[in-house]
Amino acid sequence: MENESIKELEWKEPIIIPDGKHTGEIVKIVYRDEPYEYTDIVIKIDGIDIELKYGCPTILSEGSKLGRLMQMFGVEAKSGTKINPETALVNKKVEFMTLMKKNKDGREYAEVVADSIKPVKIS
Repeated sequence: MENESIKELEWKEPIIIPDGKHTGEIVKIVYRDEPYEYTDIVIKIDGIDIELKYGCPTILSEGSKLGRLMQMFGVEAKSGTKINPETALVNKKVEFMTLMKKNKDGREYAEVVADSIKPVKIS
């Protein structure tokens, strides 16, 4: 009996995302709770077959990272109200900045610059 969960994976060249301004679309929201409660905003970059995550502590207040992002997309910061981040953000076209950084092993990765995600202005 064959194990159907085994996959073959293909080696690929690392994708280098140049520092600077990019556009894309928010494709999903992922929630995680290890080691802390975080909300990851997943962005598909235009013209590159890659998705980047922008992590925010799962705290919704006027001054929080997630709160500032939600306000950027027109969500009113009103104490006591509830908002679904997926409804507010998914499928929205965005512009943002990235910087290449090195992890502790010396490998490079692209990081979305904090507070750089903005809705694309349609003219």
